[in-house]
Amino acid sequence: MPRFYSDEFKRDAVAFYENSELSLAKAAADLGINRQSLHTWVKDLGTGKRSRVAVQKRQAQAISEAERIRELERELRKMTEERDILRKAVKYFAEETNW
Repeated sequence: MPRFYSDEFKRDAVAFYENSELSLAKAAADLGINRQSLHTWVKDLGTGKRSRVAVQKRQAQAISEAERIRELERELRKMTEERDILRKAVKYFAEETNW
């Protein structure tokens, strides 16, 4: 038999979900309600906070990935320069031994 929940309970459940790090299923289980009910309430009453937080996390991750790429490019340039110096040194010493 279907259970009916007050609008206040629905808003509180949505706020609980949006302000926690819990999955939809875990939040619904903690509240003692059906996952699909909570999903419907989030769609209808939600502020989209979880979506905005997810977007912000993806943006931060993209920035950190871009920083890592720049760091790797700097390291590559340094190692390429070191390799070129070593090649020149090997060539120089090889020519000196050929009298």
